[in-house]
Amino acid sequence: MPVPLRSGVFNLKEISVLRTKLTILGFSLLAATVLACGSGESDTAGPGAQDKAETAKTGGKSIVLEVTGPKSADVTYGIGTDQSQDNGAKLPWKKELTSKEAIIIPTVVAQSKGSGKIACKITVDGKVVKENASSGEFAVVTCTADNL
Repeated sequence: MPVPLRSGVFNLKEISVLRTKLTILGFSLLAATVLACGSGESDTAGPGAQDKAETAKTGGKSIVLEVTGPKSADVTYGIGTDQSQDNGAKLPWKKELTSKEAIIIPTVVAQSKGSGKIACKITVDGKVVKENASSGEFAVVTCTADNL
């Protein structure tokens, strides 16, 4: 059935195609805006800017993620949105990462393959920044260091 519009008559298929094209255009513009706003270096010297610059000169932040508990666990870990998995990891489990990013959000999530206590710990540049523990059958523990 035709739908009357100001400039003429369009059928539903034409409107659907137009809507799809406008949606794609909108997402493309959004992506271009995000990329443009995130590029380049900042000239702002806010609090801690000197510390972050010094860290970048020395090769970045050293991040150690650890999970302890009985036998094994499924471990998901990463920094920010970059996540990886190590299913059936033998415990104790340890992963060493390095990041040159000014702001990092390291995360580790583990689910035990049995019962007992399972714990996680995040260390950044030698300082423990987050610890957590959980217990029970197939217990899940999460550590996220979001105040770095």
